Order: sequence, then structure tokens, then C-alpha cells
Amino acid sequence: MSDLTQETSSIEVIFHESSSGSLSSQEKLLADNKAMVSPLQTTAGTTHQQGVRISIPDPEKSNATQVQPSRVRLRRRIRLPYVINAALSVFVLSIIILLELGYIPATKTGFFCQDPTLSFKFTGDTINTTTLLVGSFLIYPLSVLFLTEYARKGSPLRICLREIWYFYKEFVTGCALTLLITEMGKALVGEHRPHFFDVCQPSNVENCTLGQYVSSYECTSTKYSRYFTSDTSRSFPSGHSSLSVFVALYCAYILQVRLPTSQVGYIVKPFLISLCVTWGLVCSLTRITDKRHHWWDVAVGMLVGCFSALYSTRIIYKQLKQGSIARVATSTTTLLDIKNKDAKSEII
Repeated sequence: MSDLTQETSSIEVIFHESSSGSLSSQEKLLADNKAMVSPLQTTAGTTHQQGVRISIPDPEKSNATQVQPSRVRLRRRIRLPYVINAALSVFVLSIIILLELGYIPATKTGFFCQDPTLSFKFTGDTINTTTLLVGSFLIYPLSVLFLTEYARKGSPLRICLREIWYFYKEFVTGCALTLLITEMGKALVGEHRPHFFDVCQPSNVENCTLGQYVSSYECTSTKYSRYFTSDTSRSFPSGHSSLSVFVALYCAYILQVRLPTSQVGYIVKPFLISLCVTWGLVCSLTRITDKRHHWWDVAVGMLVGCFSALYSTRIIYKQLKQGSIARVATSTTTLLDIKNKDAKSEII
């Protein structure tokens, strides 16, 4: 018994090399886990001899842990909701472009001969489409978002791009909603612009009598492109008004709830908000003075912009109230917290 006790008092693990100078797979596995041999804990007062514990991992589990993170990242990148959202975004954008360019058939309405509301001269745009799109999609929203983040964090190096992306994503979604409603209205109503006679030059306008309704006509003007002449029947509602008002109200809301008054003072915030509102008013009212829209076209366009802004800001209000935006932005969860399932992670 003494010899048996003496033999079990310790365990020796001997690794042999094969004749070819290489180790078998099982021997390699044992060699890799040599450092994992640890002494067993003994309790005081016991007569058991001290032993060792050898922990040998399963090769299949070891390989699985090496492949699993890349697979998880790949699944996260190509999740089904992301694919559906991307497909819907492309679809909506295509519908807006096709409606704007006239490739989707729109309602063709007639006109009353020598109608004074359609007899104005075309004098151009105070704010053209390029200025509207660049200012509405890039200059105003990005300037407001970066300014508010800089004022909140106090340093350009601490600006959180995820927060900016969240607010800009909601902004683009609201713009898409605004443009879709506007383009659908233009295609369904088919109202003529105030300069309809000057740009389109209908084929039988010279032969009709005052007050006669003309239902069938063709534009004969060669001075303007086909797109521009067809655009003379897309007056209702005003796209400049709907988009600019949405941008103005959205940016004003972000400035109101995100820009800290203690950092910029009591005058800067109202001044910036007034600039946003001015942008919306100028873009809308110049459509009337340029004789590009009727006043009711501008009024309805502004209502569409207000509706879209209310929808988008309501979503942001709920997220801010629940604190969901802060959770998306940054997290102080460490690697040890991930290993420990019972650990609490702090979100800032």
C-alpha cells in the first residue's frame, strides 16, 4: 500500500517524439495544455495526497471558437432587416426620380382659354433646384448636427459620429417621406403653373375663344426642353416649400433640444433657429413672387413639410425620452463584462 500511495502522490506527463521528429495530434494537444496543469486545492485536516488537475480542451470546440466570431460579424452585416431596408430605400428613391422626370405617366388636365392665372412670363428661379438640394440635404443639416455635437462635447475630437449619423438618418427618412408625398401629389393633380402658356405654348391656344375649356393639347415650344415643358403641369403642391419647411423645422428642433444654452449663450440659439425658419420662408415665398407656383400650391407644400417634420421629431422625442440614443452612441462595457454574464454594463 505504501508503494501505491507513493505512486499516486504525483503525476508525470512525459512527451515523446516520434522517429520522424514530429508529434502526433494528441501529443501536440497535450503539449499545448502542459501549462494548464494546476495543483488541486486541499482542505485543512484531510489526509489526501496532493494531486494535479489536467485540463485538456476539446479540439472541435477550440476550432469552433476561432471561427464563430467571424461568422457572427458576417451575419450581423447581412441581416435580413438590413437587406429589406436597403431594398425599400432604393425602391422609394427610384419612384421619386421617375415621378420627377416624368417617366411615370401623370394626369394631364386641360385649361381655360386665355386664363389670366396661367398667362405670366417665366422669369427664372430665385432659388433653383440645385441650391435647394445642396442646402437642404448637406449644408443646413450637417452644419446643425456638427455644431450641436461640438457644443455638447466641447472638443472636435470628442464628437460622436454615431449620434450624428442617427439624427441624419432620421432626417433623410423624413426628406424621403416629404418628397414622396409631394411627387405623388404632382402626378395625381397635374395642375398647370402660372407660366404655363409662356413655356408650353399649347397647340390650339390661338384658335380658342375666351373662357373655352381645352382638354386636348400638345406643347409646341422649342425654346425649352421636354422635361421643362412637361414640368409646367406639375404645380401642386410646391416641392420647394415642402422640402425647405421640413428642413427648417427639423433643424430648428435639433437646435432647441440638443444645443446647450449654457455653452452658447441665450442669444445664439434663437438666432440660429430664426435662420432655419428664414430658409423655409424664403424658399416658399419666392415660389409665389417668381410666378412658379400659385399661393395655394405653396400653402399645401408648407403643410406637407410641417406634417413630415412633426412625424420625424416625434420619433426623436420618444428616443430621447427613453434614452435609446445614448445607448446606441457609446458603451463602457469591457471584455471582462462580456465574459462575466452577471456583470452589469454602464451605458453613457
